[in-house]
Amino acid sequence: MTTPLHAALARLVTTSGPAAALPLLQQTERLEPSLMQAQQLARARELWDHSRRTAPYYAGLPAPRERAVTLEEWRALPILGRREVLDERERLRSSAPPPGHGPAREARSSGSTGRPVSVTVDRVAAALSHALALRSHFWHRRDLTLKGAGIRALPSGAQAPMGLSAQRWAAHRDAGPLVLLDVHTTLDAQLDWLLREDPGYLATYPSNAAGLVARAEARGLRLPSLRELGTFGEVVPDGLPERCRRVLGVPLIDSYSAVELGHIALRCPEGAGYHVQSENVLVEILRDDHGACDPGETGRVVVTALHSFVMPLIRYDLGDLATVGEPCACGRGLGTLTRVAGRSRNLLRLPDGQWLWPRYGSNVLGLRFPLLQFRLRQVGRVDLVLDYVPARPLGGEDRAALAAFVLEHLGEPFRLTLEELAEVPREASGKFEDFVCELGDPRADGDPTPAQLAE
Repeated sequence: MTTPLHAALARLVTTSGPAAALPLLQQTERLEPSLMQAQQLARARELWDHSRRTAPYYAGLPAPRERAVTLEEWRALPILGRREVLDERERLRSSAPPPGHGPAREARSSGSTGRPVSVTVDRVAAALSHALALRSHFWHRRDLTLKGAGIRALPSGAQAPMGLSAQRWAAHRDAGPLVLLDVHTTLDAQLDWLLREDPGYLATYPSNAAGLVARAEARGLRLPSLRELGTFGEVVPDGLPERCRRVLGVPLIDSYSAVELGHIALRCPEGAGYHVQSENVLVEILRDDHGACDPGETGRVVVTALHSFVMPLIRYDLGDLATVGEPCACGRGLGTLTRVAGRSRNLLRLPDGQWLWPRYGSNVLGLRFPLLQFRLRQVGRVDLVLDYVPARPLGGEDRAALAAFVLEHLGEPFRLTLEELAEVPREASGKFEDFVCELGDPRADGDPTPAQLAE
């Protein structure tokens, strides 16, 4: 390949739009892994040199010696943690992004371990994410002319019964309309909205998808035009794909992404694993000793955003765990992951017995208050506990303001207790649950279970 791959993709998506990159992406997914890795390392060298020259945080890095670095040289660079992204945000920003790489938007996340971050997303990276999503649509032979629906965290005013609408749900001229609903809406209201909108495709968080499938089964409902349920942002609960197929009659297709990085790995249309989106990110799965994991081994997910020249994220530890896969039988040269363990979330039970996906300001909580980590737990019908790890001791006024902030975002008459911890741990499975409900699940109607009545 005479023109550097990643530079060619950046030029295409910024000058001609995401769809223009699709033919090239359909070629690059078939590259031999060694050729793709060489292209990635050449781009990584550009990013390394740019970062040390224009972003104060990276000023102390040594200059890269060659045009394309080796993996050994790359792995000698320090790993960037979520704490550094939170504390060093301004020093991570480039003072002179290359042409076309202007900022697209600000992205905030409570992260995969309850540790908050806020980053500036590069315009090239944002456009390429649309192109990679389009490639996935073609992988799975989705009919882009149908209506798409999304149920996710949205600004106020997007609740049932109306939600929001947009012209297209994919970056393609033939794509059908998009309808959106805020996830902080009860499951029954979501189902009523879906029955009225009748989409061909639906995307939402796995925990919300699990609740929708459970409520649809309890009500004896199917969504007539639905062809696929897509999930993102959390770990898919065990057994959910099978329940989705049984109850709704459609497949569940998960994707692995992060708001600060875009698409990391997308489901293979033929195999059982995820294909790393090597045109967007350089992914390392590392053991505790920082060595690279072999197929079948599970390790930390460390990612470099290859197009993020506005706020470079070099060897960024997401806080996730993933298992490396073998080369895929589908023939694509993109690397594979067989399992990802990141953030997980339960559903919140309202005092009136209904269920919904909880929104408690987690994306901004760590920016408003000096918190290194946090998790919300529902321990009773109206009782919640916020576990938190402070960056500094919180006084009485700080704790009162923190409790008021969480309750205001929940918007329901709950009682909240704050509990300070040294660390909020993962589950034994490797998942991190940033909201835990200890009251059961939404499989039945809104009536309390016998255990709840006994409280």
